[in-house]
Amino acid sequence: MKVNGRHAMYITIPLILMGLLNACNSGSSSSSSPTVSYNKFFCPNTTNVSFPGVSGVREVESNSAQVYVTGVYVQYGGNHAFLYQGTVTGGGICNEFNFPSGVGRTVTSTSLYGPDNSGHNVVVVGSYTTLESGPIAQQGLLYIGAPDGSTTAGYKTLYPVSLVTDPNDSIINTLGHSTMGGMVVGNYDTRLLTGQAFIYNIATDTYYQLKRPDGSASLTAYGIWYNGGTSYTIAGGYSDVNAGGMNTGFIADWDSTKPEVMTNFTSLSYNNLPESTVGTHFEGITGDGHGGYNLAADWNYPASLTTPTFAHIARNPDGSFAQATWIPFNYFPGSSWTSANTIYKNYILGLYQAGTPTMDYGYVATIPTIY
Repeated sequence: MKVNGRHAMYITIPLILMGLLNACNSGSSSSSSPTVSYNKFFCPNTTNVSFPGVSGVREVESNSAQVYVTGVYVQYGGNHAFLYQGTVTGGGICNEFNFPSGVGRTVTSTSLYGPDNSGHNVVVVGSYTTLESGPIAQQGLLYIGAPDGSTTAGYKTLYPVSLVTDPNDSIINTLGHSTMGGMVVGNYDTRLLTGQAFIYNIATDTYYQLKRPDGSASLTAYGIWYNGGTSYTIAGGYSDVNAGGMNTGFIADWDSTKPEVMTNFTSLSYNNLPESTVGTHFEGITGDGHGGYNLAADWNYPASLTTPTFAHIARNPDGSFAQATWIPFNYFPGSSWTSANTIYKNYILGLYQAGTPTMDYGYVATIPTIY
């Protein structure tokens, strides 16, 4: 999850207040960059979800004109989840989601981070907190059921305890970040600031460790894309000790028949700058329809706020990843901070802050096609 441009396993993403899709001003990232147009994000037809925070998006079905959009809103001091269904330009419906309480479990907040389609059902991942575990400890969440959240038996806790090999360690936080093609990527903590990434096979109820590169302190997996067959591509970031602790983005392939290995692991930094000079983290990934990928990312210079960017990565003839092409952008004039949270085709959904006092607002940015 992301907090004021920083990633933390145990704090919910910033809320996007105001925000599906009333047309608003357009703008561009700079005079030399392609023009990026914007819409505000608003969750319609509901009393409680007027000011949602966007976190994930996916097509309702292949080649559909409709999408699922997940996120959170705040009410009575806790996070509550919602799922929007409609076109990415608005006019759909929103349903509220809350992980059900049970014996010995009093749920205090629910957050959704990534949706996927599954026939007439939706697959959603995220996290929830309970009164018993306290406000910081996040429990991983998986839901498979009706898009209105009514399938009580469809809620499941994600808990990758099988990956903990040190008897002195225990899991203190778990988050499901993204799901597609029957797999879930997410993160768990056994110690703060050293987050670890996992992939979960829904059908076999099996967790696999996504191993950090040598010299890294933490690895986050925020996006997964299903290429077909047994092939997936994963994106996120890692904290590289050798690069002075800066966050470095990555993209890698994963095959479900070889679950312990990521291949074509490629480190990427904004604008292809040296890793030691700029922090980069990928927030979401989608296919570009031409064998490559579009990604939503945040980047920052040391001690500065994050800034959103669109990245396009093609495949080389040998199957490796080509050098990324970047389109940076900020929301319309008057905003003090902008963040990217997820991506669908060439649409990035995210957050900007503006006003006095500062408020959070949602947006959808339409990025010009560059391939």
